[in-house]
Amino acid sequence: MATPLRGFTLLELLVTLGLLITLITFGIPALSGLLERQRLDSAVDTLGRSLNLARQEAILRNQVVTLAPLEANWTGDWVVFIDQNHNAELDSEETKLRHIPAMPNLRVVSNPPVSKYVRFNGRGETQLLNGGFQAGRFTLCPRNQTAAARHVIINSVGRWRIEQGQIGDPGCQL
Repeated sequence: MATPLRGFTLLELLVTLGLLITLITFGIPALSGLLERQRLDSAVDTLGRSLNLARQEAILRNQVVTLAPLEANWTGDWVVFIDQNHNAELDSEETKLRHIPAMPNLRVVSNPPVSKYVRFNGRGETQLLNGGFQAGRFTLCPRNQTAAARHVIINSVGRWRIEQGQIGDPGCQL
């Protein structure tokens, strides 16, 4: 006696395929937002670790240590270095402590006090080139604006904190 054939009917297959397409259609944008938030969180963590490293090395060595972009702004690569001549620029004779590569799909905007550098003195305090205290804000923006921006705020004693921005944050506008 032959065993009966088992399988899906064409109608069952089409219904299942329709449900799968619907789930994918609505699920991918949600997944995209999740990935964007993860990228932002990772970038905030990288910036925070860079600030912590610069501050800790300044205290440990009792020397000026600077975190600065290698290009005109913070969207490109950054570097942490011992600023022996106190000019907030990486010179050939200065010791580079860490190089941080640019993060794709991310824009970093800063306000004027931290637009060119974050400089820590031997006490771990942020300090401008003229000797005044340095405090400022970085805004980390996703390029496609699908996730809320993050703000990293640095106070005059060298501590930083995170604030949640919003999607399409005004700080991210060109």
